[in-house]
Amino acid sequence: MKKLFKTFLMIVIIFALVIIFTFAVVSIRMTGQVKGFDKTNIDLSQVADGVYTGHSETDLVKVEVRVTVAEGMIRDIEILKHECGKGRPANEIVNDMIEKNDIEVDAVSGATMSSEVIKAAVRDALRSDH
Repeated sequence: MKKLFKTFLMIVIIFALVIIFTFAVVSIRMTGQVKGFDKTNIDLSQVADGVYTGHSETDLVKVEVRVTVAEGMIRDIEILKHECGKGRPANEIVNDMIEKNDIEVDAVSGATMSSEVIKAAVRDALRSDH
């Protein structure tokens, strides 16, 4: 009986270690992807009035947005697609961007990766090389 228990315990420990290792690898990879985003500041006074679409993604988070700009101000940001896996969506970040007329706002607590991907999608929409 003790041998069976030890075998079972060993299997549980190995399984737990595999899960922890997998989570760590995915986390490190996602963090690297977010750090690789272009964080160039967008001068909204140089963005022509109009409606722009942009997207950004990591392995686990995919976002597509539609951004409306008028008179050098962000008037609306609509999230067209937001896949965030098991994570929490950060849709409320767009309200801060509109209110502050700036892409660089604080991330939503508990949804940092989604926040960063949404900001990158908005930045993608407003880049001058579209």
